[in-house]
Amino acid sequence: MSRRLEASYGFTRYSYDVEQDQYILNSFGQVLDVRRVQLDELEPDPMNLFQASVALVGDNSFSAFTSPVRGGRYRFEVGTTFGTVDFQTITADYRRYFSPNLNMTLAVRGLHYGRYNYGRELIENTQSIRPLFLGYETLIRGYSYESFGIRECGQTEDGSCPVFDRMFGQRLAVANMELRIPFIGTDQFGLINLPYIPVELVAFTDVGLAWDEEHPVDNLGFVRSGSERVPLWSSGVSARFNVLGMLVFEAYYAYPWQRPEKGAHWGFALAPGW
Repeated sequence: MSRRLEASYGFTRYSYDVEQDQYILNSFGQVLDVRRVQLDELEPDPMNLFQASVALVGDNSFSAFTSPVRGGRYRFEVGTTFGTVDFQTITADYRRYFSPNLNMTLAVRGLHYGRYNYGRELIENTQSIRPLFLGYETLIRGYSYESFGIRECGQTEDGSCPVFDRMFGQRLAVANMELRIPFIGTDQFGLINLPYIPVELVAFTDVGLAWDEEHPVDNLGFVRSGSERVPLWSSGVSARFNVLGMLVFEAYYAYPWQRPEKGAHWGFALAPGW
């Protein structure tokens, strides 16, 4: 087991520049001149953020062509951000890989990342510090940003989309389980000996939840329809491909249980298995 203590410190500054392109036209619609005007009065105030963190990290995992197959990993981190906005972050990430034989791995992960002790300044500065998003494929599959459509939003008086909005929050909790089978690989690790494009087949179940003080959890049960803040589940299958030994590409077919209007659909990701 490799264990280490990590510490980091940094500074980030966000500043803004708002410009407007003005086109001068004649009566026939022809462009006579183009000029750029600086709109200083519309520029948000700059943000200065100092960050510091300390983390305990452990790793005794063994990785194959597309993902780890044995051992485990963990990361427990506490961080603070201060300056224009003040808040603390907590990361708890634990992963285990059970391999009864070389041709099968059961992988499980529990992850929490959250911002705590924040004030109104964090909520008001969303142009720089966006709320956390649950739908990335590396967290839960079947809820990606681009997969949502107007039909799922329904009719709301304020034009919001509750089914999509519940994907955002200042705190996230995720649990994943995968059954991994090395389909194409080498004669020592793979059902088919063809090491040029290693392929791993996966059956998965993902569950995740996003919330914060302004949007608390409504129900921890398995609720399929509606727009409540509930755990979001998905199940499906995927295939990971190792391209040229450098890139891991995943194609998945997921059924998002809390999106009955959408149903099962394909998705793609460029990332190795967790």
